[in-house]
Amino acid sequence: MKDHSSPHDRPMIEVENLHKHFGPLHVLNGINLSITTGEVVCIIGPSGSGKSTLLRCINHLEVPESGRIRIDGKLAYRDEEGGVFKAHSNRAVAAVRAQVGMVFQHFNLFPHLTVMGNLVEAPIHVLRQPRAAARRRAMELLEMVGLGDKADAYPEELSGGQQQRAAIARALAMDPKAMLFDEVTSALDPELVAEVLAVMRRLAGQGMTMLVVTHEMNFARQAASRVIFMDHGRIVEESSPEQIFGAPREPRTRDFLRTVLDR
Repeated sequence: MKDHSSPHDRPMIEVENLHKHFGPLHVLNGINLSITTGEVVCIIGPSGSGKSTLLRCINHLEVPESGRIRIDGKLAYRDEEGGVFKAHSNRAVAAVRAQVGMVFQHFNLFPHLTVMGNLVEAPIHVLRQPRAAARRRAMELLEMVGLGDKADAYPEELSGGQQQRAAIARALAMDPKAMLFDEVTSALDPELVAEVLAVMRRLAGQGMTMLVVTHEMNFARQAASRVIFMDHGRIVEESSPEQIFGAPREPRTRDFLRTVLDR
């Protein structure tokens, strides 16, 4: 495991007292979290604990009722004056979201575009990159994820693992400062999981700041600088992988790990 953290590095993602409800359900209950530049943080926990909602709030796919999110030191998605918040414009929100790439459980590739088309769409239309430059960068990324020969293929012609690797490359094409991964292997057949995790390990080794919601305990144990256990909308425990998997302090963490590791 590579330790990416350093006390001299600045926080890339900061979450302060975040609250989110879905109706009467308090999905995020006062989340506080700071992720250092280059750190790989894995979030584990039972279904319904708020893990995915936290990622979706950081990427502004869900809007929390209260709390603050900072990306690279700047308040994200809204301004604050005298304790009063004012939402950013759609353009300003899109500019912040472009800095935080997100990869989903179900790929979300555009079926009518080739793999190359999927990768260059946002850089050309959002970042205003010249088409030739966007295509060059896309090919570099496809080579990196092992899909250099699939640029002209359509998503339906790819395996699930290939589609997920293409989705990772598409997120990287925006040159994000951090990457969010939301259970990206849970929809894959077991034999395809390893190829996606290998790409994520390569990114971690390159120093990409990563926040990963996962049920792959071996990946969390081997690749994370820090592991967070969430339950009922709260962070119950966070520590090094060695501490969490070897000697968790909280009974709820121990119960959860006993359940998932005994399967």
